[in-house]
Amino acid sequence: MERYDVVVVGSGIVGLLVAYELSKRGVSVAVVDENLEPGFGVSKGHASVIHVIQPPFSSLKSVLAVHGNKLYDRLVGELGVRYRRLKALLVASNAVQLAILPLLYIVLKLLYETRGFKVGIVGGRELRDVEPNVRGWAAIAVDGYAIVDSFDLIYKLFEACRSLGVVFHLGTRVTGVNVSQDCVDIETTRGSLKASFLVNAAGLNSDYIALQTGFKVRVEGRRGSMLVFDRLQVRNIVTPLVLLERRGTKGGGVIPTTWGHTIWGPNLASDISKGDRGVYHEDVAVLLRRFSRIVKVRGRIIKAYAGLRPTSHKGDFIIAYSPTSRRVVNIVGIDSPGLTAAPAIAVMVLDMLRKAGLKLGLKRRPPSLRYLSTRDKLVLGLSVQGDEGVIVCPCMSVSLADIARAVRGGARTLDGVIFRTKLAMGSCQGQHCLGRALIEFSRMTGVEPRYVVKGGEGSWIVE
Repeated sequence: MERYDVVVVGSGIVGLLVAYELSKRGVSVAVVDENLEPGFGVSKGHASVIHVIQPPFSSLKSVLAVHGNKLYDRLVGELGVRYRRLKALLVASNAVQLAILPLLYIVLKLLYETRGFKVGIVGGRELRDVEPNVRGWAAIAVDGYAIVDSFDLIYKLFEACRSLGVVFHLGTRVTGVNVSQDCVDIETTRGSLKASFLVNAAGLNSDYIALQTGFKVRVEGRRGSMLVFDRLQVRNIVTPLVLLERRGTKGGGVIPTTWGHTIWGPNLASDISKGDRGVYHEDVAVLLRRFSRIVKVRGRIIKAYAGLRPTSHKGDFIIAYSPTSRRVVNIVGIDSPGLTAAPAIAVMVLDMLRKAGLKLGLKRRPPSLRYLSTRDKLVLGLSVQGDEGVIVCPCMSVSLADIARAVRGGARTLDGVIFRTKLAMGSCQGQHCLGRALIEFSRMTGVEPRYVVKGGEGSWIVE
């Protein structure tokens, strides 16, 4: 039975950040996840926004979002992650919204300027200068937002954790947890693990793991759909100005990405499910109706996808010890803005583990993970040689060398290559490159094409 200081269940953004911060302190860590790749649970459905505004303003999620937002500059600097600071524009597009704009401006200014985020009003002419593609009479501008390449973040964290000694048990499901006075035994589908402490960051399954440790909590899956356009439509995040939103969402927005596309969404579906990632006609209709009022459509829709929010029965983040033992820290209900709050959640969990008796060493310097993809080099006008000059995906300029780097970085599925490299994320959505990529992935890994899966068990591509 393998023994660790800490076992983390879940390799999403929160689990990876907890493991990363622990491993920098010299703690032996193992991460267990039922998915074949890190970040393939809740984290693969992000809109990749680092938020500022999060009602209810006194909630734990709001407090941690503000703290986490301020930690991102250091984090992405350490890891070399694609990231850009920008504004959020809350656009008034009719007389009613224009009437409530001054009231909402005062509220946001009082709440967030004291926390270090500038809030201002943009008039109609200035709005057209800043965002020529946006329709609106005026807007509230909130500084401090950001967009991040969330997959770049996940895989840089994964690589950093492995280089710092974290052991990953992927494709491994936790089947039972037994907490004793001096340790925690974790039963899995691939054997047993023993740890001094357990961190439950299992996302949609965090309520199941919590129940194993005597902590009764309920998690619901709330689906949010998004549309991807193949052109940039805005420079900043743009969203309709409204005074009240439905519980559990801020209503989404029009979001530029770090790789040149635009995302519309997410919405909030009324159904409750932990497994439904489908995008339905009504989801598309809602998104088009909501955002076409404020943004002129440029480009075409190339993809629709859905994420799942693991919402707790309290409607807020729950970060607490198990009622039976301080050897277990449960992180439950990390829905929006979980990506924003994740660095602050990791800091909070480390402090809880320290208070429970875990010894933390001095911080170690993380490894340097900076490298340029073939796409980066071509944008910068640098020369490409050898396999870098063999372009497999023309839309996103992904080369044979990029695919090889993804495989060396631990890609075990075709989606693992796609999310690491942006292969097949361009206008043709893989029509010209997916077959070639599958053949090269098969050659590099030694896995026959008929056994290569797209994202997980059963997702075969070639019969």
